[in-house]
Amino acid sequence: MKKVDHVTMVVNNLEEAVKSYGDILHLEPWPEGIIDNSPECRLVMLPTRSGARIELMEPNPSFESRFSRFLRERGEGVFGLCVFCDDFDAEIASLKAKGIRVEEETQTFLFPESPFRLAWVPPEAGHGVWIELVDARALPAFELEGGAAD
Repeated sequence: MKKVDHVTMVVNNLEEAVKSYGDILHLEPWPEGIIDNSPECRLVMLPTRSGARIELMEPNPSFESRFSRFLRERGEGVFGLCVFCDDFDAEIASLKAKGIRVEEETQTFLFPESPFRLAWVPPEAGHGVWIELVDARALPAFELEGGAAD
């Protein structure tokens, strides 16, 4: 594992959540602001000075996804933990060899010029949270440094 990158919070209203996290933790969204070009959700990253981030995600209720199911079944709260992997293929193979279910996909909407692979370990194995593994080698350099480009 290269690093723990962010925790994902599923919320009902993204603007209200951004305001609350700003008021409580003094966090400001990354320069791109709210990302809303995915059919699954709208999201925003709130970087901290240490490089860790909080991802706020508002699922699209008309699109069936792990995010919308989570919100419907559990309400707002901690959805998952994201880690970057240096050797994504080896990590996924290792998990599968241990009998751990892994759901792989390619993410294209966040960085259209740099699609990247990711995998999800379901909450049954992650003690109530989704564990997201990201192929660090495929990410843009600025993302590995802990935030969006200035």
